[in-house]
Amino acid sequence: MPSRTSPRRGIGFVARALPALLAGVAACQGDAGREGAAAPAPDGGAALAAEGTPAPRRPTRQYHLRRTDDGCELFWIDGDLVSASRTIVCPPDLEVGERVRLTGKTCMRESAQTPGRAVPVVCPLPLMELEKEDRAPPDAGAPPDGGKPDGGR
Repeated sequence: MPSRTSPRRGIGFVARALPALLAGVAACQGDAGREGAAAPAPDGGAALAAEGTPAPRRPTRQYHLRRTDDGCELFWIDGDLVSASRTIVCPPDLEVGERVRLTGKTCMRESAQTPGRAVPVVCPLPLMELEKEDRAPPDAGAPPDGGKPDGGR
């Protein structure tokens, strides 16, 4: 009888476990693990949207807060369009020539003079409010009765 440390016993275990292990690896890889399978779509799976429905896309409008010599200004850029800027109070850590850009649910500080200062930062409230104003429909703040004292009758 072979001892517990016998190499023969280990080989038997590996021989029994190997098919199950390989089946598990193939299941994890799915279709991509099969030979001749197509590579994942370069658009990150956006092509998997139901036919006839547009694939989700990233918003084109970007919101910025920029510090100039005169103060800070708030504006958005959408392709070639640039909104009129609003003057606001500057965040204390924003230096002249830097800007904060809203990127999804995060803000990035960008600096042309000091690339090391380009880091994620807490979003300034005016920048988040500008994006929220654009996202809301024009009558979103109106009461359902139209603001009439008699309840809209």
